[in-house]
Amino acid sequence: MLRKKEKQTLTRLFLLGVGAPIGLDRFYEGDATGGFLAILGFLVALITVVGLFVWIFPFISKTFRLLREFEDAED
Repeated sequence: MLRKKEKQTLTRLFLLGVGAPIGLDRFYEGDATGGFLAILGFLVALITVVGLFVWIFPFISKTFRLLREFEDAED
């Protein structure tokens, strides 16, 4: 069975994967400013190619951070 830390990490990872364009993971973590910035960043990414690269780097970075957090959860 999954521990609380693992459940939290999976929830955040799911929200990141499904709701990254509208900042669902940021709002879930209580970071409203970050959520609004994520929405603005996604809109800029839709408009420009450079914006897409700027938006995709934090997305991939956070995904790997959450996967490492899940893997390092205490047994």
